[in-house]
Amino acid sequence: MPISDDRSRVIFKAIDQLYEAACNPARWPVFLESARTRFNAQGAQIGHHDLVNYSLSFSRVAGYEWSADHYRKYDALMPQDPRIAFFVSNPHKAVHCRMGIEEHVLHASEVYQEVLRPGGVEYSLGVNLSRDNQALSYFLALRSPGQPCFDKSDCELLDELVPHLARALLLQREVRTLDFEKQILSDAMDNMAIGLMIVDKGARIKFANVTARETIETEVGLYCRNNRISARGKDGQALHALVHKIVTLAETTDEDVDAPTIGETMFVARRGDMSPLALFICPLFVAGDPGWGRKQEPLAVVVVKDENRPIEMMGSVLMRLFGLTQSQARLASLISTGSPLQRAAQELGITEASARQYLKVIFEKMDVTRQGELIIKTMNLPLPKKSGSEMRFFGKKPR
Repeated sequence: MPISDDRSRVIFKAIDQLYEAACNPARWPVFLESARTRFNAQGAQIGHHDLVNYSLSFSRVAGYEWSADHYRKYDALMPQDPRIAFFVSNPHKAVHCRMGIEEHVLHASEVYQEVLRPGGVEYSLGVNLSRDNQALSYFLALRSPGQPCFDKSDCELLDELVPHLARALLLQREVRTLDFEKQILSDAMDNMAIGLMIVDKGARIKFANVTARETIETEVGLYCRNNRISARGKDGQALHALVHKIVTLAETTDEDVDAPTIGETMFVARRGDMSPLALFICPLFVAGDPGWGRKQEPLAVVVVKDENRPIEMMGSVLMRLFGLTQSQARLASLISTGSPLQRAAQELGITEASARQYLKVIFEKMDVTRQGELIIKTMNLPLPKKSGSEMRFFGKKPR
């Protein structure tokens, strides 16, 4: 069936709104409001329920003002919803509920009596966009009892959007996954005991972890003005010149020419008897590097080491997170770095039999059963931060 110019404009506008919403979730209401108009519907809903990674799940509704209790009630009754089985059996195909469900069957269902009818939903047009049984992705247009049932022309219009709906939801999942991974990376860097900054050629800060920000905020040695990292007097000039040099060399080095020095170290003086800050500056990429950094503007990494800043040792981390005693933590640290139990016992000045008893308690407190598991768990601990500070966790806190 040929598509009219008016219908083409409607579809193209919907596609534009759809991809805009996929990249910016704040724009979903715009798409859903337009969808209500296109399908002459009381409401429209789009969502993704991920059974593997719940952080990727979302649902947006326009046209209905349902309470949290209403949503919870539907979640409990959803497995009994006769519409779900019908939509699932017709993946990537626009269908409306009366095509496969007799009215008396729908009306007799508990989900209709407890959720749909009280919520003002009589007719549903939708598409199941799921590719496997690990998630449910969908789009729905919903009409109230006073409106006509959806028909073939509504299904044909929705079918035009189905491939774009599927791509848009996949794009949103990819974007949210990247955001989640960036958050994990950011949290991990915030837990580091050293300062870490990413700056451009002009020493303007693009990112700074917590330790770096705390160092800058003291304005003792390093400081920030107009988002540009600097230092007093000649140290500031040297810092800016070194950042510019490092980035420029990496940016202009040809693949066939020997790469420049990976990085350089400089020191920034501080007042009184405080030791100077040690700065290591290196490029985020070199020319020809296919990594993500090469696709962005030229940047440099600035690592800041403060010898006056106390560092939490691994034993302290184990004591704080798992309730180990000092002796148990020392034994766990030695085992995790590869020391045989006999040698670890000798270093601690205890018998091997005592060390084995310690190890049993350590296993219980750290919820492991073998030395291999102990090593893996220790290696995956959050990075130690300055002594006495609280660690931030991006996942479940270790037991």
